[in-house]
Amino acid sequence: MTQYVGLTGYMGSGKGEIARILKAKGYRYISLSDMVRQEATRRGLEHTRENLQDTGNDLRSTHGAGVLGMKVCEEIKKYGDVNWVIDGIRNPAEAEALRKIHGMLIVGVSAADDLLIDRMLSRSREGMSLSREDLIAKLKREKGEGESPDGQQVKKCLEKVDFFILNEGTLEDLEKKFDHFLKLYKGEQRLSFDEIFMEISYTWAKRSTCLRRHVGSVIAKDGQQLTAGYNGAPRGVPHCAELGGCLREKLGIPSGQRHEICRGTHAEQNAITQAAKFGINIEGGTLYCNCFPCIICAKMILNSGIEKVVYDSDYDDPVSKEMLAQQTNLKIVRYEGKKFGI
Repeated sequence: MTQYVGLTGYMGSGKGEIARILKAKGYRYISLSDMVRQEATRRGLEHTRENLQDTGNDLRSTHGAGVLGMKVCEEIKKYGDVNWVIDGIRNPAEAEALRKIHGMLIVGVSAADDLLIDRMLSRSREGMSLSREDLIAKLKREKGEGESPDGQQVKKCLEKVDFFILNEGTLEDLEKKFDHFLKLYKGEQRLSFDEIFMEISYTWAKRSTCLRRHVGSVIAKDGQQLTAGYNGAPRGVPHCAELGGCLREKLGIPSGQRHEICRGTHAEQNAITQAAKFGINIEGGTLYCNCFPCIICAKMILNSGIEKVVYDSDYDDPVSKEMLAQQTNLKIVRYEGKKFGI
């Protein structure tokens, strides 16, 4: 069966190394950036990152956000049964266009911002010396800050991948993580415990009655699930939908703020209180959640004796992030592996 692997990620994330691995295995390489470079050449533009970003944005604005993905699909159809690695996915509409190819799997690669910047500084791309400030601005643009919906939106692309890799170690570490992806989807390797418990957390999230965000959480230890929870109104209390909507929405409270003004109990809180209810010892355990914990959950997790949190999607609570950065008892880890949806 022909295999198609799409790649998305920020500059300096390591996408090129994964492409190199696949090319060495006989995969044919194509990049959405190739289409942009061809157009930039036609327009007589130098191939700087800024010119290519502007050209790509113009193509999406003129012909639709998924135009580069459609162009790649047309190119691939010219060939027979060839395995493909498709690089340079920077807008969710491009990913959706590529998913029309049967068997397409998209891998996301990322790393901490400071590490991405350091890598780019060491590469000195574009034949000139770029300052840290220049690269920070370019990274923000890639993430989608200040961009239109049909522009650079790599952050949103990373939220919709089939497999996620955090590339913050050695090249050998990256190769090992990507090898797990290949073996997993060939049926040659089982899901890891992290993948199992994160899948369970997403399954519990399907029980959520929150009108804003569906969150599930699992507490595990020594490879065994101990408790679980999902966000919603406390036991015996009407759900928000039964009372005419979300109180926070009615009051215009932004996400990540004023958590006390909410009828719901968070998934992490429910998982911890379930342990108290049934007398289950969760000290030394790992809490899995499809969302970064808020400040209230963070305080409960710290005091419960849980030693590790594995989270998937980000949550913009600066107070929680500040407190968790100040402590040393709890390890916070971004989830890697097969992605699951609600």
